[in-house]
Order: sequence, then structure tokens, then C-alpha cells
Amino acid sequence: MARSFRLGGLAFLLLSLGAVAMSPVTRVVELLEGLSKQIDTEAKAEEDLYETFVCWAKSIIGQKTRSNAAATARIEELETYIKDLEAGRIELTTERVDLEKEIETLRGDLEVAAELRKKEASEYEDAKAEMDQAITALESALEVLQTASKDKKTGSLLSLRSTLDSSASSRTAEASALNLAVSLGEKVLTPGDTRFLQRLLIGEVPEHDWKKLNRKATFKMSYKARSEKIEGALQKMLDTFKSNLKEATEKEEEAQALYDKLNEAKGDELQTAEDALTKMEKETGARGLSREQSVTEVEELKTQVADDTKYIEQ
Repeated sequence: MARSFRLGGLAFLLLSLGAVAMSPVTRVVELLEGLSKQIDTEAKAEEDLYETFVCWAKSIIGQKTRSNAAATARIEELETYIKDLEAGRIELTTERVDLEKEIETLRGDLEVAAELRKKEASEYEDAKAEMDQAITALESALEVLQTASKDKKTGSLLSLRSTLDSSASSRTAEASALNLAVSLGEKVLTPGDTRFLQRLLIGEVPEHDWKKLNRKATFKMSYKARSEKIEGALQKMLDTFKSNLKEATEKEEEAQALYDKLNEAKGDELQTAEDALTKMEKETGARGLSREQSVTEVEELKTQVADDTKYIEQ
């Protein structure tokens, strides 16, 4: 407005100089008035532009203030996360769970296999003891019978009487074995042959008419045939027990060898799993990568907050 007054004064001065220059001066005045209006318009536009800039600046400052607050909260969250990672309070993979489950399974397999092997070994030992006892009993019985008929061309068991009478005291320790031999004989001999064997082995030999028995007769020969028959049956039974014991022993050795092999393999697997659980390589790698990424993000956020804070303070 001050400019307008100055321009108006200038126009009045020019008019006072003479009437001749009136028309040109009028045009100058009009020109100056138009220029004044243009100046006012431009001033108004500059004022509006300034207000717009102030409004924009306030908006940007508000945005940066809010983003700084969010960034600060994120920084605190990440720093806590990094500390938890370093302390091992956070696990990023299922490696530990998987390895612990594998270890538990392997230990269970080893325990079950050990119990089964123990049971099989116990059953074998029981069976072996029974077969050893039976073999000892049959060998003792055959030894007694064969000793009694030694140097006797007839090989008859009837000559055992003198041997039993002279060695009754020495056979006390073998009584149990001989009784077992009789029990075993019951499984393959006829009742009559079993009673005959029992009387001979345990000393319960009936009184006989030796004069009648020693003469050549079919009666004597039937006794000889019976004695040979009994010896053959006991020998066959002895061979069967020995064969069964050998087969059982071979199976036990194979089972033990297989168990040792499987136990070693499972033991190696268990050791590998336990070592992996100690090292936790997958989990350690995942933690290292996550920590590195988190530290980088914290540094970037701190730089952002510092820059925005400086901008706000300008």
C-alpha cells in the first residue's frame, strides 16, 4: 500500500507540470496502478506459499517424530532380542528337540536290545545247564555200565552186581546223576527196561539164581540183549543231547555276535547325536546369522533416528 501512495504522488506531480503532458502521464499512472496490483497479487501468492511450506514442514516433522519413536522402540526390542540370543534363551531351530528325541529313541533301542539279549542268554544258560547235567548223567551211567562189563566177553549188564557191591560208597556222589539218567531213560525205554536200568544203576539189583542165569539158555541171552539195548538207547540219547547243546551254543554265539554288532552301531549313532547336541551347529549358525542381521538393523535405525532428530532441530 505504501508503494501505491508513492506512485500516486508521483503521478500528481507529473500532472502539475503542465496540461500538455496529461495524456502520457495518465497512461503512466494507469501502468503504475496495474504494477501495484500485480505486486499485491504476487505478495499474496508468496504468503500463501510460505504458509503451505510451514504446514508441510510441520507434517514432515510430525512424521519423523513418530518414525523416531517407532524406531527407538524397535531398537530396544532388537537389543533385548540380541541379548536373549547370546544368552541362549531363544532357539531358532528344532535341532535340540530333534536331537533329544533321537537320543531318547536310541537309548530306548539299546535298553530293549540289552534286556532281550540278557533274557536270551539266561534262557541259553538254563538250557545249557540242563543239557550239561543230562550229558553228565548219561556219561556217568554209561561209564558205570561199561566199567561193569569191561573185560567181560559177554558184555552182559548182569555182571554189574559185583561192581555195585564193591563201589557203592564211591558212587554216592554220582547218585544224583545216575537217578537223572534213569529219569531220562524213562523217556525212551519201555517200563520194563526202565525198571531193569534203575535196579542196575542205583544198586537195587534183585537176587537172582546165578546158577540158573549162568547156564546157556535163551533166558540168559534175553538179558544180554536187553542190556545191549539199554546201552544203545542211552548212547543215542547222549549223542542227541550233545548235538542239541552244540547247536544251541552256536546259535547263542551267533546271537551274541549280532547283538555286539548292532549295539556298536547304535552306540555310534548315539555318540554322534550326543556330540551334535553339544555342538548345536545348525542352531549356532542360525543364531549367528540372526544376530548379525539384528545388529545391522539396530545400527541403521540409530543412524535414522540421529538424522531425523537433527532435521527436526533445524
